[in-house]
Amino acid sequence: MTARSMGRGARSDGQDTNALAGPVRSLGTGSKTLVVYFSRSGNTEEQALFASEVLSSDIYELVVSQPYPADYDMTVDRAVAEQAGRAWPQLEADDMPDIASYQLILLGHPIWNMTPANPMRSFMKEYGGRLAGKAVASFSTHAGYGSGDTQKMLKSLLPPTSVLLDNFSVEDRLAEVGRDEFRRWLLSLPASDTH
Repeated sequence: MTARSMGRGARSDGQDTNALAGPVRSLGTGSKTLVVYFSRSGNTEEQALFASEVLSSDIYELVVSQPYPADYDMTVDRAVAEQAGRAWPQLEADDMPDIASYQLILLGHPIWNMTPANPMRSFMKEYGGRLAGKAVASFSTHAGYGSGDTQKMLKSLLPPTSVLLDNFSVEDRLAEVGRDEFRRWLLSLPASDTH
């Protein structure tokens, strides 16, 4: 992974953080919590790894079939075109874990154009129906504009029996100094394994 960068213009390795190593996958630990995340430049990945550590959870990094460009502006152009055409990216998810075994699903994603990054929408469209009866919460990183329509989008794609919890969103440049607040939020989740 390249040196972490933040905000508008955040650098990427052009492989959505996976150029130097395979996707982050730690499954089958017996945890009742699963962190599912997508990260382009590494900011959300750092949050996801921290969340998994705090909650001793399983973790699964989403990977798209065609990674987003290393160039930030080209990524923005592609993301906006995908959103306009509702042409969500294809995920490589052959080894998706059995979601039925989890009680709490945490969704980690950056905010793109005031909505969760397009790969998270792909995940929700493909797997959201499997989250029936689960507690679901999201955490996001953003460049200064907050979590956008995250809660509205998740609610629209979750089954009625899912419990959508409050989300946590932090400006990427403040993520490290906001770690204590993030930890408190994680430990407040009603279905976390630490209770």
